[in-house]
Amino acid sequence: MKKKLTLYLFFLTFLTQNILANPIQLNLIEVAPGIFVHQGKHLDIDESYQGDICNIGFIIGKDSVAVIDTGGSLLVGEALKNSIREKTSLPIKYVINTHVHLDHIYGNAAFSDPNTKFIGHRKLPKAMQFRKGFYEALNLRYLKIPLEKSIQIPPSILVKENESKIFDLGERKIKVNAYSPAHTDNDVTITDIRTGTLWAGDLLFIERTPVIDGDIHGFIDVLAQLISLDDINLVIPGHGTPTKNWQEAFKKSKDYFITLRDDIRHSISEDQGLRKAIETVAKSESKKWELFDVQNARNINQVYPKLEWE
Repeated sequence: MKKKLTLYLFFLTFLTQNILANPIQLNLIEVAPGIFVHQGKHLDIDESYQGDICNIGFIIGKDSVAVIDTGGSLLVGEALKNSIREKTSLPIKYVINTHVHLDHIYGNAAFSDPNTKFIGHRKLPKAMQFRKGFYEALNLRYLKIPLEKSIQIPPSILVKENESKIFDLGERKIKVNAYSPAHTDNDVTITDIRTGTLWAGDLLFIERTPVIDGDIHGFIDVLAQLISLDDINLVIPGHGTPTKNWQEAFKKSKDYFITLRDDIRHSISEDQGLRKAIETVAKSESKKWELFDVQNARNINQVYPKLEWE
């Protein structure tokens, strides 16, 4: 009995130490051969935020690994790196950030290595620097991370808007496409050519209300481009469940933004003002999305002033 109790206490201590070392537990799913995704929680950036709200993951080639987004904190990034090491010992050759938002980039520091190259949109380094102070304040407030530990790692390999670059992981090529302003002014997608899997970043939200931090006209145009893609079998959104019904998913987001734009234009033409617009704009979409009230209000605040000057 005493021996069993000792073993139990040892196991409990070991488990507790590991949880305290990194309380972030990732649930990785292999959505296509060699492609693993952890789906972030549908939470807002508020008191419940722990840096784990977006989709992150990796692609394994014959010779190396590419990481797609790293999460919103060093702890999330470290958990992702540990998960990679459970699957393969191959070197991590690339880390690709789909855009600037903090829930996608603050795990980068876990992958800091002279042999790992960071890839992003041409405008991503400037966007990261511009938001650095604001993001540090959020990290301090919600994650209790000291300013000196809110480490950004910008990309060294840049892709220009409306261009693409190919990267080889060893008998497995991935294509990075950069876009004109849409969700942000620094969006990229990643296509695994072998399986026809597209990582859309926040150019696609599933279940959760889409967010705009760029240009609404550009976003609608980019969504139309993505709907018309060929040779795509599966799409991994920035938030929500990976889907094979990807054209329908892109269309749903596009319809939301068209409704948002048209309703704001109507509100402006009626001289209703921003406060009234928040109460009425895009309400026909409210039952289709999670976190609608908070995200839709932010979208209105983002888009309304710009459309006033059309």
